Amino acid sequence: MPTTLTVTPPSKCFDLHRAVCSYGYFILAPNHWLIDKKVLHRPLRTSAGRLVHTVIRQRKDGKLAIQCDRDVPRKDHDTLKQQVARMFRFGEDYRGWRKVHPQAKRRRFDRMFRSPSLFEDMVKTITSCNVTWRNTIVMNQRMVQHVGHGGFPTPEQLADFGEQRLKDLCRVGYRADRIIRLARMVADGDLDLDWFEAPAAERNSDEIYEGFLELHGFGPYAAANLCHLVGRYDKLAIDTETYRHFCLHYNVKRPKGDNAAGLKRLHAKIEKHYGQFAPYQFLAYWFELWEDYQTRYGPAWRWDRDTTGTQFTAAVLK
Repeated sequence: MPTTLTVTPPSKCFDLHRAVCSYGYFILAPNHWLIDKKVLHRPLRTSAGRLVHTVIRQRKDGKLAIQCDRDVPRKDHDTLKQQVARMFRFGEDYRGWRKVHPQAKRRRFDRMFRSPSLFEDMVKTITSCNVTWRNTIVMNQRMVQHVGHGGFPTPEQLADFGEQRLKDLCRVGYRADRIIRLARMVADGDLDLDWFEAPAAERNSDEIYEGFLELHGFGPYAAANLCHLVGRYDKLAIDTETYRHFCLHYNVKRPKGDNAAGLKRLHAKIEKHYGQFAPYQFLAYWFELWEDYQTRYGPAWRWDRDTTGTQFTAAVLK
C-alpha cells in the first residue's frame, strides 16, 4: 500500500499555496503546482537515491500530507519529511522579520520556497545566471528528463553524465562545466554542503558568502542568491531585475548602458535602502518584487507555469 506521511508546520499561519508559490524555483522542474487542487507534485529521493513521486497537500487541520506513489520503507520516512521541511524552511524563525516588516506580516509573507537539497538549489542558481527565465525553465526540464529520469538529478548522475552530453541534450551551454565540476566535488566527497547550512552561531554570513564565491563558476550574484537559500537574508543578490524593480518602484533614474560609475551608485542606493530591514534585506526586496509580480499577473498560486510562469525577466517586465 502506498505510504502517506504527515508533517506539522511550525506555525498555524502556514498556507501551502503561499509557501510554494513564493519564489521562482517553484516553476522549475521537477516541481509541478496544480492550480485547481492546490497540491504540489514533487519527486523526492530516499537515502539510497531512489525516486519517490509525491503529492503534497494541506489537510483541513493545517498539517501536510505527503502521499507517496508506493510503499516507502520506514527507515526512509524521516528522509522524505526532512526534504519537505527544507523546501518550506520549517527550521527558520521569522519572528524578527515580522517585527521589522509589519506589511509583510499582514500579507503572511515569510517562507520562500526552495529545493529539497542545497545541491539542487546550486544547480538551479547556475542555470538562472546570464540567461532568460524561459531558458532557465528549459534547462531544468531537460536535466530532469535526460539526467534525472523524472527527478532532479543527483550529483552522481550528473557526474556520470558528462559535460558534452549535458551541453548537447540539456542546452546548458558553458554552464555544463560548472555543473559537472560541482557534481563531481559533491559526489567524490570533496565538498561538504552541510558546511553552508550551519547555524549563524557557528558561521556568519560573510563566511558563507565567501565560501560560495570560492567555488568554480559562482560569482557575486550567485553567491548572494545562495545565501538566502540557506537562510542568510542579509546578502542582496542584485541583478538587472533588481535594477529594474528598484528604479521603477522608487522613481530612481536608471543609468544607461554600461555606465559603471552610475551602476555602482545605484548598487549603493539599493544596499542602503534595504539595509533598514537588516538582517532581512533580501526578504524585504523579494516581498516588494513578488507583490509587483502579483499586481501584474494575479496571485502567484494561480500562475500557469507554461504561460505566466515564463514572463519573469527584466527584458519582459519593462
